[in-house]
Amino acid sequence: MRLRVLESQWSPFAEALCAREDVETAGIILAERVAADVLIARELALVPDEGYAIRQVDRIRIDPIAFNRLVRPARERGLSIFTIHTHPGTQEPWFSQADDIGDGVLMPSLFAQTEGPHGSLVVAGDTRMPVARAWRQPGASSGIDIQIVGKVLRVMPGERPADSREWFARQRLALGEHGQQILRRLHVGVCGAGGTGSVTFAQLVHLGVGEITVIDGDMVEASNVSRILGARTPDIGVSWKVDVLARYAETVGFGTKVNAIRGRFGVDVPGSALEACDAIFSCVDRHAPRALLNRLSYQKAILLFDMGSAFRVSSEGNIVSSGGRVVVSGPGRPCLACWGHIDPNRIRIESLPPEEREREAAEGYIAGADVPQPSVIAFNTQVAGMAVVEFLRTVTQFAGACDPPLRLGVDFEAGTVRRNGLAGERVCSICSVLANSEQ
Repeated sequence: MRLRVLESQWSPFAEALCAREDVETAGIILAERVAADVLIARELALVPDEGYAIRQVDRIRIDPIAFNRLVRPARERGLSIFTIHTHPGTQEPWFSQADDIGDGVLMPSLFAQTEGPHGSLVVAGDTRMPVARAWRQPGASSGIDIQIVGKVLRVMPGERPADSREWFARQRLALGEHGQQILRRLHVGVCGAGGTGSVTFAQLVHLGVGEITVIDGDMVEASNVSRILGARTPDIGVSWKVDVLARYAETVGFGTKVNAIRGRFGVDVPGSALEACDAIFSCVDRHAPRALLNRLSYQKAILLFDMGSAFRVSSEGNIVSSGGRVVVSGPGRPCLACWGHIDPNRIRIESLPPEEREREAAEGYIAGADVPQPSVIAFNTQVAGMAVVEFLRTVTQFAGACDPPLRLGVDFEAGTVRRNGLAGERVCSICSVLANSEQ
């Protein structure tokens, strides 16, 4: 189970929570359940000074009337309730015997008011990262991962099972034990199982990501075999792309759970299929699903890694321009619309019925929308590799986490990769409005 909290909400809340070291301080987090095992914090509030019946350095008791005022929105909106308090003067958070006794009394009361899960958190130390536990039903608690979502994804695992296997020994040297643990606990989405999507999927499997949901609505065609990892000539016209990738993961044998979904995202497959993911790779070549992924990223606090590899070929068959990009968007970052990677007119064209598209194309209103584009596995691999490196940077903080790039542009002809920035101020109807609505 995972509880996501926006960095923009968590940082000021945690600072205020830990401001006093002479007494304990408490608060409430109200969370929306977006999937069976995923919750998103929607409201964070401190207990007011007058709301304590007892407040000491090692003991607190909240006045029942004050507590009921804080949790009233949960009853009205069906939210989960998490209590949180500090342990002043300590560096490592833990649940004391008094916490166990208090939660044993409180949790049945919370379940009587609104459906769970409910839980509690303890904060201590300078990192402001809490330890947490949750109850799916009264009397049975388990650890819960806390995810602070911003320009990076900070994760505090609720449980830390040891893994002595040597599969990832060399990776641990680069990412650290904590980084490898995080990868094993993440659920990652891959939307699109074509050239960049298959390479991305394969890298995630070899990195040891715990669960992957992959979505694509196409079967393997003859032109796919040269650029989809795991595809074979006998798969042509017989196998779904997502099934080929699921087979690839099973062959590797790392135990990655794969959810292979056959269908077009946004048409046959709803956005809710990816809401449980902690990060999503956008490997689509159409603007409509990209726009849906972009909006989902901000609505459900999910990091989105969008990538593309584009070529322009002359009538003689010569490549006249080429390049690729990786954009990391999500809470705390500019969205794909800010970068100009979502075209409303292309979305309109893609949504037209086939006969109407043919009519507009014949009349000259549509040019090149359905023209096959060149695709080469080497270029796809470079772009996908860049995207996965940025994923590793954000979730393991192995390098440059203090200044992660927003966008990377690659020039295949010149052999260069550049960081890109947005110039000037921006007012975006997608990322600005949605980000503010969750604060």
